[in-house]
Formats: sequence, C-alpha cells, structure tokens
Amino acid sequence: MSATATSKGERSAAELKAAALRVIARQGYLSTKIGDITAEAGKSAGIFYRYFTDKDDLLRAIADDFAAALRERVVEQSGERHVLDGVEDIRGHVRAYWDIYRDHRAEMTAIYEASLVSAEFAAHWEAMRARHVAIWTAHVAEARRLAAPDQDARLTAVAVVSMIERFCQVVAPTTSEAEADAAVEALTRLTAHGLLRPEPPRDLS
Repeated sequence: MSATATSKGERSAAELKAAALRVIARQGYLSTKIGDITAEAGKSAGIFYRYFTDKDDLLRAIADDFAAALRERVVEQSGERHVLDGVEDIRGHVRAYWDIYRDHRAEMTAIYEASLVSAEFAAHWEAMRARHVAIWTAHVAEARRLAAPDQDARLTAVAVVSMIERFCQVVAPTTSEAEADAAVEALTRLTAHGLLRPEPPRDLS
C-alpha cells in the first residue's frame, strides 16, 4: 500500500472516530448506532467497515487513543515523578483530572457506558481506575509520611478516586471557567481535608 493510500486511510479512520465522539457527546454510547456515526462523518457504511468491524472495535481504537493522551497529560501537568505534599499539589492533581475529563468527556462516557454491558470494557474501565488508585495510594502515603502504603492509604485512595470520578461526571462540563474553578476548589478542599488533616483511624479489631 502506498504512503498516500495509508495516509488517506488513517485520515478516514480518524474522521470516523471524531464523528463518533461528537455523536456520543450528544446522545451517549449505548444509543449511538453505526449509521449515526457514518452520517455524522459523511461516509458510507462500507468505509466504516473497511476500518472497524463494529462499534465496539471503533471504541477500542478510541480507548487506545485516550490512554495515550492520558499518559501524555499526566506527564505534562505533573511530571514523571510528581509528589503530593500540600494543598497546591492536591489542587494540581484535581485540576489535571478535571481538565482530562473536560477534554475527553465523550471518550470517558463511552468507555464507562460500554463497561456496564461489556466485560471487556468493564475490565478496561477498572484498569484505568486501578492506575489512578495506585497513584493516589502512593500520594496518600507521602502526605501522611508513611514508610509504605498501608490498607487505610489504599482505601483512602479508592475513596478519593471514586469521589473525583463521580464529581466530574455530575458537574462537568461547566458553562464558564469561573464555574470550573469553583468546582475544582470545592473538590480540592474536600480532598485536602481528608488527606492532610485525617482523623486517627479507629481500631476495628
């Protein structure tokens, strides 16, 4: 295949993915049909099936793109070896996730909705969450000056990640930057209170 043909094929596949994201943003993944995507992209069903076997195959490609974008965003905003040692660090982490959700809301909506009906995408969603939980577990241990993460640090991380995920789902997108800043501050305040001023754990034995 010539370079020109390959470039044209990559462009067509990218246009289908972009069209799918626009449709998903409007009506959700489960309600989106292949015909909706091809109509949005201005392409035939034959073109769609040249690059993707079905809607889930298209979502796999979108999920791969999103995973790459997520890794780049985390490194760009937080660095390769970022730490959490105060309110400003927490605010930076919360803002990074907020920005990721705002910029990739359609992808996250699609993966989450697909996870409700597909074991494959449920595993994909859980893998994304597990990565976030691992990062936050290490940060909780840092904030509490622990030699190594303990069970409470991991459970706290699960609570933080779950809160941030659901908060973004409910609140984003906001209509103005001022509203976005207020949302980030509210989430930062809650997270910082739990991480930097924790109550002593109760003895549950």
